[in-house]
Formats: sequence, structure tokens, C-alpha cells
Amino acid sequence: DYAYLGGYERWMTSDTGLQIGKTLSFDYALVPHEEDWKKAEIYRDGQEFINPLICHKSSVHKGRLPQNWSMLEVSHPNVIVTAVKPGPGGSAIVRLYEASGNATAGVTIKCRTTIKSVHEADLLEDTVRALKFDRNSVRFDLGPFEIKTLRLQLKTV
Repeated sequence: DYAYLGGYERWMTSDTGLQIGKTLSFDYALVPHEEDWKKAEIYRDGQEFINPLICHKSSVHKGRLPQNWSMLEVSHPNVIVTAVKPGPGGSAIVRLYEASGNATAGVTIKCRTTIKSVHEADLLEDTVRALKFDRNSVRFDLGPFEIKTLRLQLKTV
């Protein structure tokens, strides 16, 4: 509820039509699927729709690339990584959530680089508790639709 009846301020209600006279547009997609949305993993289609793949052409250079490579590997398809970004003190922040509404035990995140420490953090990225890790992987449980923020201290090259 609002602090004042009907709006943000005494003089403004939420139904005043602040966008009246402006042209608004939005994008949507219909995704046909069998079964229910959880089994069809529709949340993945939604993420791909709002975060399209962006390709950049590069010049030819020396080196070999593996057939498959990922900075992070996530063990369960219903766990979606929404952010990987620099954190305080040279750490890396990884934010993820459980997308299907099912509690998921034993989620494993594997990194391609050496992990020095892992901490669970709150949404403000303040450290909550240390997590155990082994062989550049961290394992934890997620509740239905739970959001989790991890603060990884990685070995720098």
C-alpha cells in the first residue's frame, strides 16, 4: 500500500495516467510447448528473448579453442545465472535463481579459473557466510524461486 491513499504523493494517484499522450511499445513472444511451463523450461526462452545473443566478428588470430567452453558451468537447467560482474576487492559477483518453483538440492557451479574463496552474499553484495568449495566448484541448495548471490575470490593471472 502507498503511504497516502491512492498514490505516491498526496496530489498524485497511480491511475493519473502519467503516460497519457505518449506512444508506448513493448515486445512479446508466443512460445508453443507441450506439458506445463516448468517441463517446457519456458523461463529459458524468456531469458533468451530479453537477452539476445550478440555476436562480434573478430580477425583471424593464432590459438586453439576447445569445442566447448564456459566461464561457469551450472549443474541444473532450472538454475539461471542473471549476473556475473566485478565485485569489491577484486571479487566476482555471481547472481542466480531457481526458475521452476522447485527446491533444488546439490546445485554445483564450476569455474574455469582457480577459486580462492566463496562467500554467500545478500542482494546488496555484503558477505553473509563462507561456503565450502572443492576443485573450483561450489555446491549449495536452492529453495523454490530463491535468489542467491555468490562472491567469488578468483586467482588472477
